[in-house]
Amino acid sequence: MTTVGSVQEEILKSFQKHKQLTVKEAEEISLGLIDALCDSYCQDEVTLQYLSMFFTPHMYQDLLDERNLNKRCGYPMCNRSPERIRDPFGVDDNTKKFLWENNPYAYLSIYCSKFHFRCSQFFQVQLSDESLFARTGIHLVSQSIQEQEQLNEKYGVILFEQLLREKASENDMKSLIAGLRRLGIKNDNDNDTRNGEDQFETDLSKWLSDIKIVEHQEPKLLGDLENDG
Repeated sequence: MTTVGSVQEEILKSFQKHKQLTVKEAEEISLGLIDALCDSYCQDEVTLQYLSMFFTPHMYQDLLDERNLNKRCGYPMCNRSPERIRDPFGVDDNTKKFLWENNPYAYLSIYCSKFHFRCSQFFQVQLSDESLFARTGIHLVSQSIQEQEQLNEKYGVILFEQLLREKASENDMKSLIAGLRRLGIKNDNDNDTRNGEDQFETDLSKWLSDIKIVEHQEPKLLGDLENDG
């Protein structure tokens, strides 16, 4: 299990002498984070949000690929396997791309459920494209509250689970769907149709209900929602 403390102790501890990382140091941290998460999972939402400040979309995609090789659900909050286990070396890249674009259930070969697929999508689209070595001070363990707030404002993300908990009413759901579409996240093959919007709203309502049930039961991991709808 990966925690903020384990990341700081095992990956960042050696880079505390200066605020500006070199390209090589940034690469070492990136590889360390991928290695830590490729066969593990985040202890809690705080950990994943902390790690988001180090990720770029490309680096996160590398993590998804590594987790898939290890037969782990792509979403770093999850410790389960993808719904459909496939040999990652069984098809070439062009075939993978074709299947992903034309099979509405292709995400199940990477994620345990549609919910974690959406969580992962939402996480990835918020990640900064700025290179890690250019993120001054991001790796420092000791930071003032002001420095933490500035870094979080620039590189931090909100998780899909958190957003759902905040969007409980019907009007909020509709605004959430519109916002997700602006980010390029929409229901599979919906082409902005009314049926697609209805299905997306149904999915969101179900996930919100599941989150409330899980929270009521006080689970150890909010990421482990037992649903695949």
